[in-house]
Amino acid sequence: MRGHRHRVGPEIFQVRQTTRLATMWKPGNLITPRARRGWGRIKRWFEGRTRRQEEVDALYRVLYQLVHDWDEALVLPGLQTQQAFAKQWTDLPSGYYLLSDPWFRSNVARILSEEEIQIKREWFRGKEILDAGCGNGRWAFGFAELGANVTAVDVNEEATEATRNALASFPVRKAFYVTPLESLSQHLGGQQYDLVFCWGVLHHCRSATRALAELIRHVKHGGLLYLYLYGRETMSLEEDLELFKLRLRFNLMSPEAKHRFLYERAGGDEQLVHNLHDLYAPLINRRVEWAEIRRRLESAGLTQVTRTKQDTEVFVRAVNGSATEYEEKWFLPPRQPPYWFHHHW
Repeated sequence: MRGHRHRVGPEIFQVRQTTRLATMWKPGNLITPRARRGWGRIKRWFEGRTRRQEEVDALYRVLYQLVHDWDEALVLPGLQTQQAFAKQWTDLPSGYYLLSDPWFRSNVARILSEEEIQIKREWFRGKEILDAGCGNGRWAFGFAELGANVTAVDVNEEATEATRNALASFPVRKAFYVTPLESLSQHLGGQQYDLVFCWGVLHHCRSATRALAELIRHVKHGGLLYLYLYGRETMSLEEDLELFKLRLRFNLMSPEAKHRFLYERAGGDEQLVHNLHDLYAPLINRRVEWAEIRRRLESAGLTQVTRTKQDTEVFVRAVNGSATEYEEKWFLPPRQPPYWFHHHW
């Protein structure tokens, strides 16, 4: 009826009141306009910071790829990596699994025969072996002890001189060359070897593609190639990127700070400092997939490409030619873990 005020029942009134209270008590309605503007600035700052961090991470990723390009790494990281190892052989000549380690020194010949190359000891006598990336001579020492003639090559003269001293007492034929692996044939000419051995070096080369081609070129027909490479299975790409960032920071430290950093990471074990230097100092530290290195070796014509250890790192032996004689006469059955590098830890 006109002029009649409709009554609102108690239930309807309660709903309306509840709605008003809910609207009033919304968090946004309790913030003053000034505070709301401040919150907006904070939100935009965090969003901007997130975007900036994403941009920085993207730059790190690009730099990582340029430093670890398989075909050709950047020039500066290549020089830095070479200098890092020169300093290592000069300032950190002692460590676990080096000739300064009595256990390793007395076992290196057995390790080469039974665990690394997995071939009978008698095979080595009189063989011509190229130690490509000889370091301070730990493996060359083992080959000479087995009676092989050794050609030792390294990019640093400090390394070849240390190896020369390590082999001084052995009555075998020896030769020493200072050269990057990418330029082997410029120094060795057409010389070929029964075994080309490259342990933990190829992944540090500026051009892994050219270095690998040079190594293969110097394996004689019927000879062996043996490689040890850092494996991607050991460390994911994301973990590797974080380690790469840490390497960059490490290389900006003073010499004293670097040693302190390594010493602390080693838990105060001075013998472990040398080993950790390999992890943090060289900027070029590629990691490879087993399937990829196998494909590269088989594409180059090598046969019997074999992963010699049940490990996340890549230990690989290959034959240039037929492997029949090796399989029938020389190869040893694969060793099961633990391996020699588990001895100290």
